[in-house]
This record gives sequence, C-alpha cells and structure tokens, in this order.
Amino acid sequence: MASEVTQLEKNRGQFIKRSLIGFAVWQLAYLFHYLHVFTLEFITIIVTTISLIGVIVWAYYLVKIVLLSVRMQKQRQLAMSLNNEYFQLLRLKSFAAGFWILLVAIGVSLVLGLYVELNPRLVLHVLLVIGVIGTLASYLILDKDEVLDDE
Repeated sequence: MASEVTQLEKNRGQFIKRSLIGFAVWQLAYLFHYLHVFTLEFITIIVTTISLIGVIVWAYYLVKIVLLSVRMQKQRQLAMSLNNEYFQLLRLKSFAAGFWILLVAIGVSLVLGLYVELNPRLVLHVLLVIGVIGTLASYLILDKDEVLDDE
C-alpha cells in the first residue's frame, strides 16, 4: 500500500502541475484578446489555437483529478493516507499564499486605477488568473520545499 500511496502522491503533484500549465496557457493566451492587436487573422488563429490547446490540457487533467478523487472515495484507507495532516497543511498554506497574492494584486490594480483608465473586465479576469495560478503554484512550491527539507 505504501508503494501505491507514493505513486498516487506523485501523480497528484503531476496532475496539479500539468493542470496549472494548461490553465496558464489557456488564460494567458485568452488575455491577449483584451489588447485588440489582432489586425491579422493569422495571429488571431494562432492565439486561439494556443488557448484551445491549453483548455484541452487543463480539462484533461481536471478529469484525471476528479477520477482520482472518486477512486479515493471507494478506498477509505488509501484516502486517509493521501489526505494526512501534511497535505491538509499544504492546502491551507497554499490557500493563504494565494489569498495574499490576490490581495497584493488587488492593491496594485487599485493604485494603477488611480493613474490609468482600466477595463473592469480585464482587471477581474487578471485577478482570477492570478488567484488560481498563485494558489496552485504556491502548493507546488511548498510541496517541493517540504520534500527537499525531508531529504
């Protein structure tokens, strides 16, 4: 069972990392639409294709995470091993880091809004992207740091 738990912990990290990459590619490519620099149809097609690839990668790994969750509901002992205090603490720390990252981004946008006219939809979209990417990236960084500290 320890081998299976180790493999599932590794899979969880890989799923989160790849889901984060897919989400970032999808949303960052999508944010280019706010710039209104797509004078050439070719550039629009390239950016839309990149965004589409990102959403497919994100959705694929989201489904894999959900399937892993369903599997864990069926195997209670395995679920308890994967949801120990360490991973609960990691989730709490990453949520707190994402919260502070988001607060800083809101502060920056408020100050920037005093000097520049900002598109509210763009600001909200950027804040959403920063919140998701900040939280997931902090989880991966904290998990990596904790593993390195154990070695």
